[in-house]
Amino acid sequence: MKFIYWFAYYNTASPSVRYRGQYPLEYLKKKGIDSYFITPGYRPVNIFRFLRAYISALFFTKPQSIIVIQRVNSNFIYANLLKLLVKFRKSHTLYDLDDADYLVYPQHTINYFLKNCAGVAAGSKELYNYFSSFNNFVILNTSPVPDLKIVKQKRNDVFTIGWIGGFGGAHKISLLKYFFPSLSNFPFKIKLVLLGVVNKNDRDFLINYFLKFENVILEIPSDIDWTNEISIQNRLVGFDIGIATLLDTEAQRAKSAFKLKQYMNNGVPVLSSNIPENNIFLKSGVNGFFCNTPKEFRNRILEIYAMDEKCYRIVSDNARKSIVHFDHKHYVNVLMSFYAGNTSSSHQSEKVVYT
Repeated sequence: MKFIYWFAYYNTASPSVRYRGQYPLEYLKKKGIDSYFITPGYRPVNIFRFLRAYISALFFTKPQSIIVIQRVNSNFIYANLLKLLVKFRKSHTLYDLDDADYLVYPQHTINYFLKNCAGVAAGSKELYNYFSSFNNFVILNTSPVPDLKIVKQKRNDVFTIGWIGGFGGAHKISLLKYFFPSLSNFPFKIKLVLLGVVNKNDRDFLINYFLKFENVILEIPSDIDWTNEISIQNRLVGFDIGIATLLDTEAQRAKSAFKLKQYMNNGVPVLSSNIPENNIFLKSGVNGFFCNTPKEFRNRILEIYAMDEKCYRIVSDNARKSIVHFDHKHYVNVLMSFYAGNTSSSHQSEKVVYT
């Protein structure tokens, strides 16, 4: 594989577009594999870039290339032109999804790409199980985290617990159900850092919620540049524990355990819900712990706090070592496996899965 046409469903404000598209393509560029990275839009520059890539893919397809269509689910001009591209260049095409969009959006376009692309890349096992009834060539490719060599060195003087994400919907419910109650009447001072609370009503709600938690120092940063990955990781490395709560629902099971991987990438031990995708990466007692109730979250926080520096360092190092399962090298190798498998004839007659 020497070239990738990447047609994203949104711009780089979307985490999926950054972490599954932009950052891996930048990594591949350094390895000598070039690309067209397309985000939809009506500005002249967006239209020009799209037409350049589209005409190239449709009429002058570069040798040893693949065409990735990422999460496109609408029925507008962009999606319909990509459907036409799939019709004429099917053998090159891979449909990439890392979320259960079929539960949220009309399924017509999603099903078209699932059925008609040469292969499908699933961001989680839950998604793989769903996609396997649509396509005989499915690859399981978990969302990667850029390795910027930003690694935790020591615990903070004030024990710091952190969470990152969009504070709303199921994420908010899971935090209120499993994690927040565990911090009531804590026996020592802790700092709780919540990254991603942008709504004023949510900020006010959290401030009021934790007013009665005397030993919790609450921080809700608002000056976050989500497109600055160095800045994001420098915030995460300041956590002593990272929290990854999910509900046991189809939509949440389809997530690619991304919070968990972000913490581990920076050497931060994780307390996580015990659902299938999380337990691919988290080994309880090795690089973190599974917690299914507020009591379990509380007990594990106390356990990690009580660790001497040597024991904490072991758990932190194990978290960091876990990145071999979700770094860019792993992600790119799976993309390469699609190209290799797609250039053979084996997938035409039987189901093929690359992980």
